Amino acid sequence: MHTRHCLKIADRIHHLLVREIGQGLDRQRMVREPLYARDVLLVCDALRQTDAPFLARHFRRAAAAPEEGTPMPADLGFSPSRWLTAWLGAPVRVATRTSLR
Repeated sequence: MHTRHCLKIADRIHHLLVREIGQGLDRQRMVREPLYARDVLLVCDALRQTDAPFLARHFRRAAAAPEEGTPMPADLGFSPSRWLTAWLGAPVRVATRTSLR
């Protein structure tokens, strides 16, 4: 979960809900309690004439993303040799004088 990003989105949802229905939310609780967040996001999904469904989708994505600073597995990183092999095929072994003897 991108905690900081989720808090920013929760703050935007809070202000939107206060403007639309006169009731805000607990931003910290949105991040700590998944059931509370689910209930708030369902309310956002119901407010179709506003930006609330858009914000709800973004909150769900941020909550599902890995935490900032979490190291990625080594096999998922960029590797020029892996890219070239995938694009050009396996390297061809060129015969040299020493390999011909």
